[in-house]
Amino acid sequence: MRKVLLLILLFNAMGLSSGEKGQTSPLNGIDIWWQAHGDAKNPPVLLIMGLNSNSKVWSEDLIQNLVEEDFYVVVYDNRDIGKSTWVTEEPFLISFIKILPTFVIEAFVDSIFNFIFDDDGRFNMEAAPAEYNLNDMALDGLSLLDHLNLKEAHVVGASMGGMIAQVMALNYPKRVSTLTAIMTTPGFDTQGLSGPNEVFKIAMKKSFVLNLLEREEEALFVIERALTGSRFPFNENSFNEKAKKRIDQGINTSNAQTAAVGASPNRFNRLKEIAMPTLIIHGTEDPLIPIDHGILLADNIAGAKKLILKGVGHEIPDELLSEIIPVMSAHFRSN
Repeated sequence: MRKVLLLILLFNAMGLSSGEKGQTSPLNGIDIWWQAHGDAKNPPVLLIMGLNSNSKVWSEDLIQNLVEEDFYVVVYDNRDIGKSTWVTEEPFLISFIKILPTFVIEAFVDSIFNFIFDDDGRFNMEAAPAEYNLNDMALDGLSLLDHLNLKEAHVVGASMGGMIAQVMALNYPKRVSTLTAIMTTPGFDTQGLSGPNEVFKIAMKKSFVLNLLEREEEALFVIERALTGSRFPFNENSFNEKAKKRIDQGINTSNAQTAAVGASPNRFNRLKEIAMPTLIIHGTEDPLIPIDHGILLADNIAGAKKLILKGVGHEIPDELLSEIIPVMSAHFRSN
């Protein structure tokens, strides 16, 4: 079960990022790869990406728009992904499964899906020992702020990055000027919240098989297509270059980030502690973390504002940056 959890979310694919060169620094006991954009004298914005998603998933246009709004934008690869330290290695079982015939791999994936979801169709977040948790990942980001001599920042997190951002806001509130949580959740096991939709589960299963067949780029296409809402249909030609750049940055399909999510406490009962200005952004057609997760966050964080994106899935469409960036910019300047 513990190894199965490591495979749960090998699919959080979205846009792509800047071509500027980054650098690696020893921080919080590991090496963290990071990039800074804009004038360091401007208010800092720390962008935290989601599970199995390196920093190249952030849209170059989103970053550039924030820079043009006079913000200093910092992105980084979470531990176990991209060019930051890969803490975990591929389990022997997975290495063995990969050499077996395709029909055996498909049968294996079918069998593990019996454990991935609970009786209500939500992700099974059964606690298991993990090499690190979301608080460790939060400290990675805060160590980067220390390295840059930044006392605080506007913290923006997408998907699992939004969970890490919540942990920062709850456990280290003096470091968070404002909180922006995009397409995320207080916890997959929060009572009453929906699980992923059935179409996405089918795509998830297919991507598992493709990853085990070491066809990573195809797996990204399958998941990206499933994550995309109806408002801006998936553009295969556009995503082709993005997928290659993301793979070049590094994808550790055996990372322990899912285990870190499962090993971390649900945050719902602590949301009332979040006091800094908060913005919740969520798409109405999110197939992975449905809209009710975002609504619950907004309803339980005092004074939180929300931006609901109609027809949008688990994504940040560049086509909506003209709507999203002004809201984020005004939010950052509210504190």
